[in-house]
Amino acid sequence: MKEISIGTAESQPGKVTYGFIDGMPLPTGTIDRLPVIIAQGTKDGPTLFLSANIHGNELTGIAVIHDVLTEDLARQLRGTVVGLPTVNPSALRLNRRTSEYGEEDPNRTFPEGRFAREEEADEDTEYPKPYEQIAAKLYDVMKKYCDYHIDFHNHTLHSLPYSIIDRVFYDDEFDKEAAIELSKKQKAMVESFGAVNMSDFASEKYLNLKYHRTFSGAVLNSLHVPAFTVELGGNSVVLEDIVAGAVKGTRNVLRWAGMLDGPPEKITEWKVPKYSGRIRRFEHPRSPFSGIIRLLVSPGDKVTKGQPVARILDIHGRPLGDGFIRTDYDGYVIVLRSQIVVYENDSIAEIGIEDDTPLIERNPRAKKE
Repeated sequence: MKEISIGTAESQPGKVTYGFIDGMPLPTGTIDRLPVIIAQGTKDGPTLFLSANIHGNELTGIAVIHDVLTEDLARQLRGTVVGLPTVNPSALRLNRRTSEYGEEDPNRTFPEGRFAREEEADEDTEYPKPYEQIAAKLYDVMKKYCDYHIDFHNHTLHSLPYSIIDRVFYDDEFDKEAAIELSKKQKAMVESFGAVNMSDFASEKYLNLKYHRTFSGAVLNSLHVPAFTVELGGNSVVLEDIVAGAVKGTRNVLRWAGMLDGPPEKITEWKVPKYSGRIRRFEHPRSPFSGIIRLLVSPGDKVTKGQPVARILDIHGRPLGDGFIRTDYDGYVIVLRSQIVVYENDSIAEIGIEDDTPLIERNPRAKKE
C-alpha cells in the first residue's frame, strides 16, 4: 500500500487515522491547524481527496466528510480517501466567508500554475498573503498524492445541489489531447456524483473571476487531476437530507473510480431536472430597479423566455415598471436569491441555459507558438 503522510496524519491500511497540517502562525503565539482524516483500504488504488469549508460559513461538507470517512469504508476500500473537513478554521470559528487573516476570497488564492504571467509579477507575488501561504501548502499536498478531488461548497437556501464542470485549458497543440482526456474524466466523475451538472461560466468570465485559482480549479487545470466543486444548498446551516444525498454521491464517485464495489446508490434527497444537452451557469435575470422582490419560481423549475420569475415592488409594495422581472432565456432555475432586497442590475437567480461554448480551450495566457 502507498504510504501517505500529511502533517501529523499517517495512513494505516484498513484503518482511519487523524492528524493536523500546520497552517498560519498567529500573532498570539499559537498556530491555526488544518484537520486531516485518512481512510485507507487494504488493497492498492487511487487517492481521492475531499475538502470542505474553505468559506467558513459553508458547513455541509464538514458533515459529509465525517459521514464518508468511517472504519467501515476503510475495510471496503481500494486505495485511500483523504478528508480535509475545514481548510479555513479561522473562518469556521467566525462563521463567515473569509478568515481573520484578510478579506480576500480564500478560494481565489491557489497557485497560478500555467496561468502565471511573468509580466504581472510584482512585490505582492514575492510576499504571498496569509491564506495564499496555506493554499500553497495544500497545493503541494495535492501535487504529491492526489488522483481525484471533490471540493464541497454551499450556495443559498433557495438552490439545488449542483456540480460544476470546469473549462479545461491547454497551452499548445502538444497537450491538447491530454486536455481532452482530462475534460472527459472530469465530466464522467461529475456525472457519477448525481447532482445537477452545469458547465461553469464561459472562459473569459471564468478567468476574470480567478476560478483557475480555486481549490478544485487549480487541481484540475494546473495539476491536471480530475477535480470538481459541488454546491450543496444553503450556507450557515446543515440540512441532514442534503448531507445524506452527498454521502451517497461521494460513495458513487468512489465506485466510478474503482475504489468501492457495488452498484450506484439511488439519490432521492434532491431534485435533478431532466434536460437534454449541456447547460451552463448563467446569472440571470437581473433587476432593472432597486426594490423588493417576490419570487414566482422555485429551484428546479423550467422557465421559458418572457416568463415572469419575480415581482419587483417599491418599499410601499407598489409595482416598479410593469411589476415583473422576466427571463430572456429558456432554462432551468438552479439558484434563487435569498435576500428580498435588490439593487439595480443585481441578478436574482442562476439559471442553467444551453451551453454552446467549448469546454476545452487554448489557454489565452499561454505564450504564442
